[in-house]
Amino acid sequence: MIKKWSQWFGPILIFMGVLCLVIAPFVPVEIDAEGFVHEPGFYLIPVSYVFFLSGIIVTLVMTIRKKLRKRN
Repeated sequence: MIKKWSQWFGPILIFMGVLCLVIAPFVPVEIDAEGFVHEPGFYLIPVSYVFFLSGIIVTLVMTIRKKLRKRN
């Protein structure tokens, strides 16, 4: 059961990264009276990078481990 779930962990992280990038432009931006821009969804951009890169790393590690186990 866990092996089936763990094979999808990397692609799920990549999907979450892409989802954060898709959602980020739809968060409303406000400009206050002093001219400062307030972007409450700005954190989604670096979070999406973290999700995307960690998903790629997890996918690569799982693929390498799977190929090494098949060889032995």
